[in-house]
Amino acid sequence: MAIRYHEIKTKVAYRNIIKKIKTLSVNAVLEKARAILGSVSYPLISQTAPLDEVPYGALEPELDLEQTLENEALFSLHSNKTLLSSNAIWMNYQAHRKQPVVLTLDTSLSMTGEKLALTSVALAVVLLQFPDDPIGIVAFENEAQVLKTPEEKIRIEELVEKFLDVPAQGYTHLESGLKTALGLVSSTKHQGIFKPPSTVLLTDGKYTAGRDPAYLAHRFPHLIVLKMGREKASLDLCRELAKKGHGLLREVGELEVLPMVMYGVVKDLLRGRSVG
Repeated sequence: MAIRYHEIKTKVAYRNIIKKIKTLSVNAVLEKARAILGSVSYPLISQTAPLDEVPYGALEPELDLEQTLENEALFSLHSNKTLLSSNAIWMNYQAHRKQPVVLTLDTSLSMTGEKLALTSVALAVVLLQFPDDPIGIVAFENEAQVLKTPEEKIRIEELVEKFLDVPAQGYTHLESGLKTALGLVSSTKHQGIFKPPSTVLLTDGKYTAGRDPAYLAHRFPHLIVLKMGREKASLDLCRELAKKGHGLLREVGELEVLPMVMYGVVKDLLRGRSVG
């Protein structure tokens, strides 16, 4: 049903039936995604902060005695001028290192049907496993649209619904998709992230609107291209995008392996492994 969702939506006149079909499609996507999930360990970074700013769930918290002793409030306490407040106590702790990732997904007419359904499964796998990580999502066909910014929190059911409802029209504006992805990449550069954002581009390598997008590739800190299908005519462009984007190209010849491939790539990125 998820595979034929766009086709059904154009032929069914009753909104309540379409809503029911959408719900069934989303549930099917999530069920398939949950069957793929594995375990993930994260790289850690050391942080120091006042006690009242230590996040809930911080790992291995311990008193930073040197920083606390240097705090002016403690000297005030010694002279009985004030009570020691929580922001006068400094703590060391471990936190998951945040690695922003921007998923840029071709949803044009050539990607509809089974490709789009499996892309939605791949998307669901990533978001189920990494609900709190800074993951942005761009979908593009005639034009590009941001489905989720890296800092945005959104229910996964709502996100899958939004993705299934992307128009999936006839043209493929790859240039617009990459420009929009660059906007999300730039928005994460000045947020205290230790590693530059990575971008994962899912496409069959064809574009039927806009200019040749290869001139944009060098602007990406790290661009990974997942090429759908076995067609060789578009392979050169995908290879050029990956090379200029300081990343790599992975060919996804069989549709059914797409969710596992995308999941593996994003998992390696968020675990701090080198990809490309």
